[in-house]
Order: sequence, then structure tokens, then C-alpha cells
Amino acid sequence: MRFLWTQSLESTQVLLADYVRNQYTMNMPFVIATREQTKGIGSRANTWDKITCGLYLSCALPITLLPSDLPKQSTSIYFGQILLELLQEFHDGLWLKWPNDFYLQDYKVGGLITQYIREYMVFGIGLNIFSEQQHSLLTNGIPAILQQKEIHKQQDSLESISLWILSAIIKKILHFLSFNIVEFDLQKDMDITTHDFVCKTFLQDTMAWGKILERYKKDFSKNHRFYTHIQEDGYTREISLQHAQLQDDGSIVLHDKILYSLR
Repeated sequence: MRFLWTQSLESTQVLLADYVRNQYTMNMPFVIATREQTKGIGSRANTWDKITCGLYLSCALPITLLPSDLPKQSTSIYFGQILLELLQEFHDGLWLKWPNDFYLQDYKVGGLITQYIREYMVFGIGLNIFSEQQHSLLTNGIPAILQQKEIHKQQDSLESISLWILSAIIKKILHFLSFNIVEFDLQKDMDITTHDFVCKTFLQDTMAWGKILERYKKDFSKNHRFYTHIQEDGYTREISLQHAQLQDDGSIVLHDKILYSLR
């Protein structure tokens, strides 16, 4: 597995996607993360505005690592739910709005984008950790779940705590991918490769699509107060999720139409 950390770049997703397109072979996961994006992208080519502290991370996985029962069109829901469960350690108010947005109560604080390129799947996550102008994990102070862990001292600033959270989230994602990194300095760039990756079927064995979907279903009703964007006939329109019914393949039925997540 390869992990690349850098202080700033245009877009982790664009950089990694270009690498996958141009690389002849890549038999291990590749993760790129940064603390600042200058040209970050999201769903429908939306840009990520600069914030005080954010998580910007993309990962390329050989599709042979994915569960055999995973519907390709629901990859964002699949990895969104997995990442959500990792992120809820830092704020238990987070939930995943269909199909790929991370919400904190009623406000969007992040999102996920997925792409299939050649024999690989590339997902990218953006998350607002701290911002004075936008909603973020620390917009309204330190979450109670973190106060209970006593990870900070009273004199620590929200900026310093947000950097601790950034580092902890990256380590947690790498650990999920079986890449254990003990310490790294956010102030220094790094490029590490390990060749002892052994979890060739870790997703198939422990995180089949059906199991992940069952966990996602528990909070799906929260979607009913919100909207999503659907592309039809070359146009993007906003529709209410009030009567949406989640299906076993991750699609939703709304007004007698079947809608798929293609993000």
C-alpha cells in the first residue's frame, strides 16, 4: 500500500484518478491526503470552498478487493456508510444523506465521490472539520463525544484540536485499509509504501454489501426531510426525498420511478 501526504495540492481525486489512468498496473491500495485543496471537486462538479481545517483524502482500490455483491451504482452508499461509522467516533451527530453527503443534524459538512477507472475504484472524501464561516464538526464547539475522551486541554484552541482530529481520522482510515501508521507530522510531506498488504479479501469477508446496507437503512428515514439532485434528459433537478423508499440495491423508489446513485 502507498500513502502520500502533502501540505497542499489542487485535488486529491483528480491527481489519483489521473495516476490510475496512466499507471499500467497497480496491485495495492493508494491513498492521497492533504490539508488544503485549491481546486477540489465534488458531486456535479461542485467546488470545495477553502476552510480553516478540512479532510481531503482519496483512495484507489483494485476492484478485486470489493465485495462480489456490491451494486456498482451504489458504491458511494457503500463506502459512505463505512466512512460514516469511522467518523462518528468524532461526532455522533453525523449521518449519511442519500446518496453521498455527510450531514451533521440538518447541515451538510462533507461528501463522497466515487469513480470506476480501468480495474480500479477511486473514492474521495471531503469533510469540514473546522470553519468559522461554514458548518463543520467544530462549528458549535467541541462535541460531547470528544469531551468524554478528554483529548484536549482547556487551553487548546479549536484550530489545534481540529488538527488532532484530522490526524486521527487519517490514521483510522489507513488502519481500516490495513496500513498502520503510528505517527506522522502534518507539517511534513511524506510518501510511504509498504509491501506487506495481506487483506486481499477484507471487504468481501467482513463487509458485504448486504451487511452495510442493513446498517444504512437504520437512519434512512432522516432523508425524508431533505432533497437530492437527479439528472434526467441532460438536466439536473432537485427533488424531495419525502416519500423515498430505499431498495435492496441502494436505489430509491420515488413517485413510481427508480432512481440510482451514480456518483
